[in-house]
Amino acid sequence: MTNEKNLSNLERFHSFDFNLLLIFEAVFIHCSVKKAAETLNLSGSAISQSLNKLRLHFSDPLFVRTGQKIEPTTVAIKLHSQISVNFGNLLDSIINFSANTTTHKVMIYASPYLALRMLPDLCADIQKSGIPCELVHLSADSLLNNGEDILAYRKADVVLDTHPYYSSSVISRLCMQENVVPVCRKDHPNIETLLSRESIKNESATFLNVNTVGLKRVQRDIDEHFQSRNFTFSSSSVFVNSAVSAKTDSVSFVPKWFAENFADAMGLKILQSDFNVAPVDFYINYNKSSMGNENFVKIITKIEEHFTLKMREENTH
Repeated sequence: MTNEKNLSNLERFHSFDFNLLLIFEAVFIHCSVKKAAETLNLSGSAISQSLNKLRLHFSDPLFVRTGQKIEPTTVAIKLHSQISVNFGNLLDSIINFSANTTTHKVMIYASPYLALRMLPDLCADIQKSGIPCELVHLSADSLLNNGEDILAYRKADVVLDTHPYYSSSVISRLCMQENVVPVCRKDHPNIETLLSRESIKNESATFLNVNTVGLKRVQRDIDEHFQSRNFTFSSSSVFVNSAVSAKTDSVSFVPKWFAENFADAMGLKILQSDFNVAPVDFYINYNKSSMGNENFVKIITKIEEHFTLKMREENTH
């Protein structure tokens, strides 16, 4: 009901310049055009022109000169009494919007895996830092590859992706590299600990069906080593592929961190291989315009520090 009323009012007053009310309040408080102009950093003529617009709108002189000062008319007094409290609250809300005491909501667009990988520790770091914010995860669809659109249309504040964005309005930085390892079920009938180029020719495999640039690059790298893999299952989810490998003889390639943390619980074993796969690059992307918000700067700085530490740990592991 409130939204409907606001919409109706907007339609009625769409051509009204609400900056005029700011000027009106300054003149009413100071009872002086000169002091109002100094307060608002405007010229006296600009204040006078604005008052003339208000006089036309309300069909009243609003202020009359008495000696060296101007006095409000009864209409001006009534207008001030009607708007002063709400107008003051509005100004306070705008001024304090990005203050340290205001909880800032940050929308992070990331794949389910990357959210699992990074957000728990990140939430813990931000909570310890005392930055007043709420992190909200939006699950990315790996088949759509629409992270740049999500950021452009302001549907998220931060996008974690496997490739950088090259828009002049976006800041894009490498935040982490993730190694990839092969896994299979613990009681696999043919593979003990080593997955070679020769052995995989006789084995089935899962395929990670994604449309993101970075992961496609890694898939091409794997295919260069295994040019004739026999795919028996495909999914856009690392979790689902791993679960299928735990119940079948199919081999899956998964992030090393995921394998080290969940392979044993899922009944999988991590395999050695006679080749190296290039790591997956993860980038943090956000709009340059967001850096005008003090809380966002603190949050993004904490996020980048967090990812830098994670990348350093990965490189030394």
